[in-house]
Amino acid sequence: MSRKDLLKLTAGSLALTGFLLTGCSSSGYYYDRKTDYVDAKEYPAIQLPATADASQFRQAMPLPDIAAQEKLDDEFVVPRPDALPVVDEDLPTSELREFAGTEGISSRLWLSISNGPAVAWPMLQRQFEQLNWAVKTADPSTGRISFVPDTQINAQPVSAKLRQGLRGGFSDLELLNQDDQVRTDSAAKALLSQISAGLASQESGSQSVSLLAQNISREKTVVLQAAGGQDPVLKLGTDADRTWIGLEILLTDQFKENEQKLLSADAAKRQFTIVWVPEEERSSILTRWAASPGPEYQYQLVLTGSSPVSIRVQQNGRAVDPRKSRQVLAGVRKLLN
Repeated sequence: MSRKDLLKLTAGSLALTGFLLTGCSSSGYYYDRKTDYVDAKEYPAIQLPATADASQFRQAMPLPDIAAQEKLDDEFVVPRPDALPVVDEDLPTSELREFAGTEGISSRLWLSISNGPAVAWPMLQRQFEQLNWAVKTADPSTGRISFVPDTQINAQPVSAKLRQGLRGGFSDLELLNQDDQVRTDSAAKALLSQISAGLASQESGSQSVSLLAQNISREKTVVLQAAGGQDPVLKLGTDADRTWIGLEILLTDQFKENEQKLLSADAAKRQFTIVWVPEEERSSILTRWAASPGPEYQYQLVLTGSSPVSIRVQQNGRAVDPRKSRQVLAGVRKLLN
């Protein structure tokens, strides 16, 4: 190819490239339309004629009515999606948990599994096969299963239920009696201990997922509501007793620091008293020992209702500033991830 031909080819390529780049815009560049809404005008809604059949029309994207408008303070933090659960390498595959019972709350025994129901269900199926336990019925969509241990071939099947744990990424396995109540007897404890020992020996790389068992996780709903004119409230989809037991365990295990601590748990009043200092006001490691947080940092978490359970923040029986209440409830919500 001669030099003259090469120059013609290059010029033609540049001309074609310029034509393609300007073809999508009359002025030769792309408009940034991210702020077009600023100059947008509002027009009245289109009115259908009286003879129109209303059943043939609908709003494809209806806008909800704003019940109330809250004037946000300058320090308001825009809500963000829940962070994914952090996997603790030292976390056991399963752990036998027992609650002795207290005023108004019955005793409870369950196996806490460090996996969501979708993963925990296949794990249990493999464990029953390894133990040579005969599975009579199994419904992964509801988490219900009945089995006969190999040492009790002629006995009545044992009923069990896999449930979504209070925390995301956890499951609870309970054994049930004929009245569908949670068993806490020694035989149930022995069976759950046997299952737990077997789950710990399973290889982590052999995990599978049950799509039907994902339906169990729908039981867990955690919503932080902070509507204008109302006190912020954290709502959990679990029942009252399981919420109280699980939250007491989490607060006891996680709130151990001087500036984030569980002081007391009153089951009769369904009320936790905690010390909670905002992160921006917490002292450094070097000065933390010097003084303890004052009473202005003591709050009560008051639980009401069941399925859902509502959690509100109070101080000495009174509602607190909405901004502080949101911060405290956000800290509690973080425990449930």
